[in-house]
Amino acid sequence: MAQKLILPVNNCKVTVSYKWGNAYALNYDGRTHYGMDMYGNSTVYAIGTGTVVACGWDNVCGNVVVIRYNDVADHVYGGSYDVIVRYYHLASIRVKKGQAVTKDTVVGIIGSTGTHVDGIHLHLEIDKDTQYPCYTPTLSGNSNLLKRGRRGAKDTTIDPRRVLHCKVSAPDRQSIAAVNGTNWVDPRDAQIPKIQ
Repeated sequence: MAQKLILPVNNCKVTVSYKWGNAYALNYDGRTHYGMDMYGNSTVYAIGTGTVVACGWDNVCGNVVVIRYNDVADHVYGGSYDVIVRYYHLASIRVKKGQAVTKDTVVGIIGSTGTHVDGIHLHLEIDKDTQYPCYTPTLSGNSNLLKRGRRGAKDTTIDPRRVLHCKVSAPDRQSIAAVNGTNWVDPRDAQIPKIQ
């Protein structure tokens, strides 16, 4: 049975959605936003059962953790597939490369590290390209840990809303809200399925 990924932070507030809104383009020099920005409780968790494939300091995105999750349910389009999830801007990292994780594993502490940040938040990026886990369209050039998207390759990132769920039962007791209005945030982000 496909696994249902859950939110990486409790009391989640989404501040910028995936590829959403004119406000982002105006304030960030027109760059496409390939992830979901959020804040909430300071602890960042793994969002399901997976394996850490990379982690460490990146000169652009700060403290980064990259985790592979297999057989992930897509509640928007149906089916399941493997994904790479990249966590950016962490204040600190609590996992190691090769480590197996579950939804109860602490990945790190939310932060504001890296060069393209405007406050404490987590940037969560989800990619179906599991062959190149550290390649991201967020970068226009290679950094030390992350690499810019492969030349000529199509964008393989997906909207995190497609695979994330809000786990409302104990011990997680998660909640999600959209903030900053619809110019920055897709209101559907706050309507992801709730699971027990």
